[in-house]
Amino acid sequence: MILTIHRGSKQIGGSCVELRSASGDRILLDVGMPLTHPDGRDWPHGTMTRPGEELRREGVLPDIDGLYAGSTPEVSALVLSHAHLDHHGLAHHVHPDVPVYGSRGTIKMLRASKLFVPDAAVPADLRELPNAGPVSIGSFFVRGIPVDHAAPDSRALLVEADGQRLLYSGDLRAHGRQRHLFDELPHAAGAIDVLVLEGTTVGQPQGSHGFADEGDVEIRLLELLRRDSGLVVVIASGQNIDRAVSVYRAALATGRELVIDPYQAYVLVTLRDVCPEAPQFDSPSVRVKFIPYHVAKLKDAGFWDLACKMSRAGKVSLEQLAANPSGFVYLARSSGATVKLLRSLARTTRPTIVWSQWSGYLKKGGPVPTFCVKKGIEPYIIHSGGHAHPEDLADLARRLHAKAVVPIHTEAAPQFADFISNVRIVTDGEAVEVTSLITDYDGEAT
Repeated sequence: MILTIHRGSKQIGGSCVELRSASGDRILLDVGMPLTHPDGRDWPHGTMTRPGEELRREGVLPDIDGLYAGSTPEVSALVLSHAHLDHHGLAHHVHPDVPVYGSRGTIKMLRASKLFVPDAAVPADLRELPNAGPVSIGSFFVRGIPVDHAAPDSRALLVEADGQRLLYSGDLRAHGRQRHLFDELPHAAGAIDVLVLEGTTVGQPQGSHGFADEGDVEIRLLELLRRDSGLVVVIASGQNIDRAVSVYRAALATGRELVIDPYQAYVLVTLRDVCPEAPQFDSPSVRVKFIPYHVAKLKDAGFWDLACKMSRAGKVSLEQLAANPSGFVYLARSSGATVKLLRSLARTTRPTIVWSQWSGYLKKGGPVPTFCVKKGIEPYIIHSGGHAHPEDLADLARRLHAKAVVPIHTEAAPQFADFISNVRIVTDGEAVEVTSLITDYDGEAT
């Protein structure tokens, strides 16, 4: 089996891994959108849906023959680890005859995003990874193993071919609400030859990804809601189900009602069977603040009945929020619609803003950060990241006993060797035989 990291050996985001078997079969693991332009700028809106030929020429799409529309398909399948754009954002550019696999939650999120996000697009042939057992793809057997991450129903991907076993971690963590998945991963995977391991937090300052775990986040939110006498607005990713649970629990414990918008309500409904612990629009003490754009999108997609159910279950008005700000906590995103609501509320109350995602996004600016600057509001940062801490990565590598550990999704690959044995650096575009990666294995992976 030959491993090629097309992107990810020296950057966070945009991950793309190719595996080729001895028979010539090829599969891809993730085709993500890079987080930023090479010079650090954000990508212009609409970049992901520009013509694939242009994106390939510019290096946005990895230069992979036989993968994209307009060419003869030579890749057996693309398998997605989870539904974050830096792992799936370019998947719709693959040839329509190339099947794209993902977990049930990943597929649901891709379709939900297409409904509300203008830049989002869905691959032509989406197929669900089975919950039990591997899927046969050419000469490969691929199994998705559940892991905990800030995206619903995330998977590590175990690939077997040519008598070799490679585990691609995708993105994962040990400090979310499903710690047991991290602990059980070595048993679920069994013996492996190569571990392709994400290292987002490696080389980054301690604490840069927030509090130690999701339990800390819930406690901090609870403390804030108890001492604050006004409306609290929590800015978080709509996909972060753990965060929705934390905000909801804190709201219930302090006698507040959780307010969500139709987008968040739709996401939670969509994931109801995948994330049964998540609050729903018809759960106790949950209200929906309607956004015209969201309602229009639901109506256009044929979900008018669902919008009406949301309204009947617990519609809340701007006037109600303004009249009783201490009775609510609003879970939203950094969007123009959120700022419009905040501006209206600011006429009668001064909301407290909680930034509940990576602090780097706050520094970059955007609708809500800009609003906060103009109004002189200092947001509280209450967040715990979606990526394993270095000490947890070391623990996982030790327990997996991999013959070789290949860093990915990191800006500090050489630093892996400071705390993990048998590290092998594979640079972007380098095709490496798995056999060559494990020839120096000393049998003492720690």
